[in-house]
Amino acid sequence: MTLLGEVVRFTFLSLSITSIYVLVAIGLSIVFGSLKFVNMAHGALYLLGAYVGLFLAYSNSGVEGLLASYAPLGLEWGFGAALLLTPVVVGVLGIAMERLIANPLYDRPMLDQLLITFGALLIVQEFVSIGTGPSGFTYDRPAWATGPIPLPGIGTASRWRIYVIFLTIALLAIILLFYKYTDYGLAVRASTEDAEMTRMLGVRITRPYLLIFAIGAGYAGLAGILGGSTFNVDPQMGIEIVIPALVIVIMGGVGSIRGTIIAALLAGVTFSAVTELWPSMATASIYILAIVVLTLKPQGIVPSVVLEE
Repeated sequence: MTLLGEVVRFTFLSLSITSIYVLVAIGLSIVFGSLKFVNMAHGALYLLGAYVGLFLAYSNSGVEGLLASYAPLGLEWGFGAALLLTPVVVGVLGIAMERLIANPLYDRPMLDQLLITFGALLIVQEFVSIGTGPSGFTYDRPAWATGPIPLPGIGTASRWRIYVIFLTIALLAIILLFYKYTDYGLAVRASTEDAEMTRMLGVRITRPYLLIFAIGAGYAGLAGILGGSTFNVDPQMGIEIVIPALVIVIMGGVGSIRGTIIAALLAGVTFSAVTELWPSMATASIYILAIVVLTLKPQGIVPSVVLEE
């Protein structure tokens, strides 16, 4: 492979990993920035998204836990149906999470929020492990997303990675437009600045909060099925993604969508580069990057306590 072809391959690899990071981190960022709520259980939504997508798309005949006697479990509706339905299913789970877990904790100290939601993540992880077994699954990518796409004069690029990247770009555009142009988005931005004054003006912020949770959950669920087709699917994947995602949110600037995107891009490129050169240090490289960035910019890449203005 030529040097240019190698650069193209690395670029698409980095951007596809960035896409998964940013879809998870965006949900954390908008909840953290809007509701001042640290939701470590967000990793459970990513985990559930991977398994819901697997259930919708395939037969799931490889489960080893308590559900093994009921295999095959999957609906076999295909990968396209899984891409459309998984965010909806996980979005509904996100609404339930907001009502049952987050809502009682809004006025609690941040440490309480972190510990309780992290405990919820571990509980979900254990239930998934008991039901499906500790071994991992591998998603089979659909036929329409496999193989290379020729780039004349440059080389080839993975069809799957290109789809993941463009889907992520579209989803980021949607969330930015939501905050800038919808009434719910404006209500969330106003309540982020001064929730009490927003309530006094007669704005009901409960529904926007629910919608924020649903959007963040849906994005995490979609990231789960995309991540399941890029990495391995196992019960530990939730905890493996949520801590780097939280680091990305802090590195980018809490509540800043633009900062989160930039931080995820830096993390994706760093992770990919270190994976090529020193695979055992790939995950640690994200934390080293965060130390460097926060030493230079303690408030994050794009300091903000309010979502994009």
